[in-house]
Amino acid sequence: MRTTNTLASLAAATLCATLGSAIAQQPIVLQWQTANLTEKQYEPIWKATIAEFEAANPGIKIEPVLVARKDHWTKFVAAALAKQAPCIVSVDLATAAYNGYLMPIDKFLQAEPADFRGAWSADMLSAAKWKGKLYGLPIWGGTYAEIYNRDLVVKAGLDPAKPPKTWNEYLSWSKKLTGDGTWATAVLGGKTDTTARVLLTWIWSNGGEAFNADMTEATFAKNAKSLEAIKFYLGLAGKQGVAAPAPTTTNYLEQTNMFAQGKIATMRNAYWAVAKVNDDNPAMKGNMFVAPIPTNVANAPTMSTMSAASISANCAHPDAAWKFIKFDAGKKWSVQRALVANWMPLRNDLANDPAVKADPLLAQFVQIGTNARSYPLPSPIWAEIAAGDIVDAVQRALLQPEKTDEIFRDLDTRLTKKLRDV
Repeated sequence: MRTTNTLASLAAATLCATLGSAIAQQPIVLQWQTANLTEKQYEPIWKATIAEFEAANPGIKIEPVLVARKDHWTKFVAAALAKQAPCIVSVDLATAAYNGYLMPIDKFLQAEPADFRGAWSADMLSAAKWKGKLYGLPIWGGTYAEIYNRDLVVKAGLDPAKPPKTWNEYLSWSKKLTGDGTWATAVLGGKTDTTARVLLTWIWSNGGEAFNADMTEATFAKNAKSLEAIKFYLGLAGKQGVAAPAPTTTNYLEQTNMFAQGKIATMRNAYWAVAKVNDDNPAMKGNMFVAPIPTNVANAPTMSTMSAASISANCAHPDAAWKFIKFDAGKKWSVQRALVANWMPLRNDLANDPAVKADPLLAQFVQIGTNARSYPLPSPIWAEIAAGDIVDAVQRALLQPEKTDEIFRDLDTRLTKKLRDV
């Protein structure tokens, strides 16, 4: 009987050891959710990224979560509330952090070598912070610059090698680029946050600020330089008459369509607009050049939209998640996203990369992006502000320019109350 019991015990121990070893060898599975995984131009990049990461890290598997853009936030919130959110996500960072859906990642970044930590400017990292803590690593974005139609510029007797650097020079060019059925540019006043994006670039180009440093007060009208910028920009469509008609319904799509059709000669847009224009009108390929945004003050920044990779608050394997985020943020994939998907790298150490330098247009955008402020602005109600309140004020001012001061004073009052109620 003892022999039988001993054999049974040995068999059980062996079975447990075998099962334990098998369990121990099971890879960590990390789900990865970002709305961009469903976009065709990004698919070859993310698939290659996963394949190379898994080959280098056989103990970790990445499971992409493919969600339509319109369902992305809703699905994430539902999973976060159930404490089952994917470990790696790219979401509305400030709102998600405000609601406790994300994990601070300061300790991970601080443990990295200095050259990696220094690859992002303090301003770019600021958009990935909430209440002083870092909740995401900026991966890619869209740097805004002034994009010109070379043929229309030359036809107007202007020199593409000497694009306008100041507002006055830009206005002078605009008057020469406006003619019968064509306009210099488009003012965006449509019902999307692109209206707010472009407006902010004009404000910053004049040394103005739309908000105070801690995002508790709006200063569109209170800051004299901001109000001056707003009037100049909106005046391109009104007083100056150098912008295409119907600005209150002009969004990114309408702007790029007009540019591709040769109806406007310049547009303020991100690098991805170049690819769209080339698709819309292949004859435009090679016929565009880019320059920094005209400014009224020295060293004025442009804007780079920011998509960050974050770790969900309930992630069971944050160390492994950080390992993938760091890999995805590496130089190789930053450049590949730009070359294939037209998404700008947000690292500030790629201007001399051979693959970047080989593409003159991309190289100019990367160089322009070294002096950029990040977007969206850090507030959990930013989406509501950018696509709602600011757009409403712009549309009203376009329709009633004589009331611009009053309209933006009212905007300051309303936004300040909203921001302080957060």
